[in-house]
Amino acid sequence: DQEMKTKSAFSLIELILVVATVLTLGVLSSVFYSRFLNQNSVANVSDQFASQLRKAQTYSMAGKQNTSWGVKYATGTITLFASSSNAFDETFSVNTNIAVGGFSQVIFAKVTGIPDSPQTITISGGGNTKTVFVNSQGTVIR
Repeated sequence: DQEMKTKSAFSLIELILVVATVLTLGVLSSVFYSRFLNQNSVANVSDQFASQLRKAQTYSMAGKQNTSWGVKYATGTITLFASSSNAFDETFSVNTNIAVGGFSQVIFAKVTGIPDSPQTITISGGGNTKTVFVNSQGTVIR
């Protein structure tokens, strides 16, 4: 009868294998999750720039507040602004892990919506890069 009994406990080796497998999966998933967050942040900032540029152009063409409108970037902040007053500014923060290059500001002419100069905005972070263009006619391209 004693010989027919089977052990139902885990051995130390089985326990070590399970713990090692769980740790490996945890480390790998955190790396992939971090990469996903960086990709998502770059895409969000790109979308935010494109949205604010289009809004500034629309406001300028519509003559909102009887002035031209623009978008500027300064150390982690995107700002939609009216050129005549800062009372109408809309400010959006940018994730600190994201770098924005090649852009300081663009102002769209009242009524025509033509930008003061074509712009190329480069948004990068975590090995991901997106570009937003504003051409000489004011078309925003992502």
